[in-house]
Amino acid sequence: RRESFFLHLTKEVLGFFVLSNLAVASGAFSFAYAVGVLSNIQSDLIYPFLTFLYIYAMYVFNRFLDKGASAYNDPERAAFLRKHKPLLIAMGVTAITLALVLSFRIGFATFLTLSGFSLLGIFYSIPLVPQRIRDKAPYIKIKDIPGSRTLSEALAWAAVIGVLPLLTVDRVPWPTAVICIFIVFLISYTRSALFDIFQVQGDLIVGSETLPITLGEEKTLLLLKATILISAILLLGAPILGLLGSFSLLTLVPLLTLSLCLFAYEKSWLHPGIPFEALVEANFFLTGFLALLWRAI
Repeated sequence: RRESFFLHLTKEVLGFFVLSNLAVASGAFSFAYAVGVLSNIQSDLIYPFLTFLYIYAMYVFNRFLDKGASAYNDPERAAFLRKHKPLLIAMGVTAITLALVLSFRIGFATFLTLSGFSLLGIFYSIPLVPQRIRDKAPYIKIKDIPGSRTLSEALAWAAVIGVLPLLTVDRVPWPTAVICIFIVFLISYTRSALFDIFQVQGDLIVGSETLPITLGEEKTLLLLKATILISAILLLGAPILGLLGSFSLLTLVPLLTLSLCLFAYEKSWLHPGIPFEALVEANFFLTGFLALLWRAI
């Protein structure tokens, strides 16, 4: 009751931005733009926008296809999904339709590749085993495979951000491209695994074998520290070898802030929730802002 109108409105807007998946999609847009600047392969906004549309659609669809654990992990998100289901599904369908139309205008190879990525993203939460033999099958969906959620999300980010732009390049600088794809994979893997740690309780209740459940929280945090360290080594070493430009060193800043988020969780300074989720996504916005600033200067 003591909240000011401005503070209440800010919290409502931030909550909608995060819960509707606009935050993660916008973060992916910023990250894709930064990777374009980092690799110097594609620096326009077509592929970042394509990334935004694809990531948004896949996250929306999978939220509704796999919403069992969310009722325990995040009741607020579950209630939000129920309340805004028609709007979110309409936005998701619109996003994937625009993504396919845009990819077709870019090129037929891009369209086919994005179509394949989209089918894989939707199949992730759909039962692939026939009904009559499901009792005997160890895994019914791709998501049932231990640790698959973290890996699938990281591969999706690496594919749409790192691979799609290469399809229209005449001569691909493969060493640079491979390093950028690997960096995208490692950073997005860290993000996804950190959110998996937040959702352990609900995943345990519904029987999802995520990375933190399979390895344990302590080993998962150790793994994330290793992925951040490897990312830092690549960003430091690539300019020395002439594989990336000087912007690679500036990219260490959001990597540092991401590691601070990990440290804050480990020390229990911050706890899972919308503010912390927004803080993690903010690292990707920071990457895009630094890339924009770099190009402007």
